[in-house]
Amino acid sequence: MARLHILVIEDDAGIRQGVCDALELEGYVTLAAGDARTGLDHALHANYALLLLDLVLPHGDGLDILAEVRRARPTTPVIVLTARGDETDRV
Repeated sequence: MARLHILVIEDDAGIRQGVCDALELEGYVTLAAGDARTGLDHALHANYALLLLDLVLPHGDGLDILAEVRRARPTTPVIVLTARGDETDRV
């Protein structure tokens, strides 16, 4: 059976590694990026089934990546990971 690929875009190296390690222990293949430029390139060109996306990133914004992914891959599932705590950010 083919293993699902998950793209993780997270600037905090410890969090990124922890998420990738946990996913790989469960049998997923991960691709990771630590900034918006690399993340956007992976998001538009890599093969993955799910995107885990931080919103606060160096060299750009996670919401901009999300908008591009929605245009290019409208059915790709995205889970947003963020430290933003305002109600408007959560909604």
